[in-house]
Formats: sequence, C-alpha cells, structure tokens
Amino acid sequence: MQHDTMHHANWFKDAFGDLYPILYAHRSVAQAEQEARFAAAQLQLKRSDFLLDVCCGGGRHLMHLMNCAGATFGLDYSRYLLDEARATLPASRLVRADMRAIPFVNAFDAVTSFFTSFGYFLEDAENARVLTEIARSLKTGGRFFIDHVNAQHIEEKLAPRTVRWLESHEIREERWIDRNSRRLNKKAAIFQQGVCIREHRESVRLYAPQEFESLLRTAGLATVSFFGGFHGEPLAREHARMIAVGAKV
Repeated sequence: MQHDTMHHANWFKDAFGDLYPILYAHRSVAQAEQEARFAAAQLQLKRSDFLLDVCCGGGRHLMHLMNCAGATFGLDYSRYLLDEARATLPASRLVRADMRAIPFVNAFDAVTSFFTSFGYFLEDAENARVLTEIARSLKTGGRFFIDHVNAQHIEEKLAPRTVRWLESHEIREERWIDRNSRRLNKKAAIFQQGVCIREHRESVRLYAPQEFESLLRTAGLATVSFFGGFHGEPLAREHARMIAVGAKV
C-alpha cells in the first residue's frame, strides 16, 4: 500500500459505516466497561447528573455510563453506528449531529469523549470549535473527560504496517505520521482471496499535552488532570493514551 495520497477533508463521513465494527471488533462493550468505570470515577458521576457522550458510536460506553448518571445522551454523526446504538439504548436519547454544532446549551453536568474522537478535521480552527461546543453544552462547573491518543507514544511505538485475519478476510493496515500537518493517518485494505474488496481511511490531529491544554483553556475548559491510561497511569511516553479531565469555568 502507498500512502502518498492526501486524506480527504471529509474522510469521517464515510469511515464509520458497516466496515467500522469489523475493523474494531476488539473494541467491545465488555472492553469498554473499565474505561467507562474510570471515566465515571474521575467525573464523580452521581444519579442526578445529565451526561453527554460525544461521538458515542454504537453506544458501548453509554451502556455502562447509564448505570452511573441519572440521564445519559449520545451524539454521533454516523447513521449506521447510531442505528446500532438504538438496538440497546433508548432511541430518544440518541442524537445525530456534527460535533462542531452540538445542539445543546448549558444542559449537561458531564461530557465524555472516548477512543480518539477528537482532531478529525484538517483545519485546527475546526477542531478547536469542537471544544467550544463541548463547553457550550456544559453547565458552569460541568466536568469533561476527553480520551485522545498520546502523541509521544505514537511517535516511538507506531507500527507502520500490520496484517491480521478476521474470519475469511485479510486486513492489511498502514499507519504514518504527516509531520507537516501533525496528523496520524491510517489506511486499511480488506482482502478476500487475495483481492482488495474494501478500503478504510482515518486521520486525526496529534497534540502535545501543553498544546491540548491551551486549546481547552481557550474554550473555557480548565484541565484538572492528565492520565496515560484507564487505570490511572501517568501521562508518559510508555502509555498510549492522553486523557484530559477537568471542568467548565
């Protein structure tokens, strides 16, 4: 596979369809339980809280967070993943929307964002706008939990090429960092009997902790803690995640 083709600015509009649950089958409801439990503890969720999960996907985190907050809502752009979520979650609490235009104002006590659902947009101002929208959806003093990839860890541990099998499908994945745009890109090709039948692309902006904290502060979100993983690991190069926890000021 070659990676000399620029990712399209709207790559995310097609990336979260029926192929996505296959590529990320290991990201299960059971696997999400510890992540949701850690988020709930850091946010100090209680039964009176209203919570919004931004980019909720199929709702695997929401299924656990429902037991921690009084009312939980999910927002996603993908019709396909929202349909999956509706099979197990109250449909009235699932909203299709662009995270750059969250249709709530001063409504939530807590907002979560899991699994690197930030940094999708090619323009930095568009990514910053997402944080502004998260802040706008929170009540004053409302808390946030944003789980992003740790750029330093990726720089050192990125696997440029991997091959794996899922039933009769061979999945060839290629990952690379565009130094100019500071983006982590991924292309997956699905083969059956040696023939490529589908392709999947992803691209997210990488952030240093100080840069991310500055973006949060500009949006009116004060960072209280950074973590490197869902067991409370410190943010360090040996840990894969960059989790920011804080509150709206």
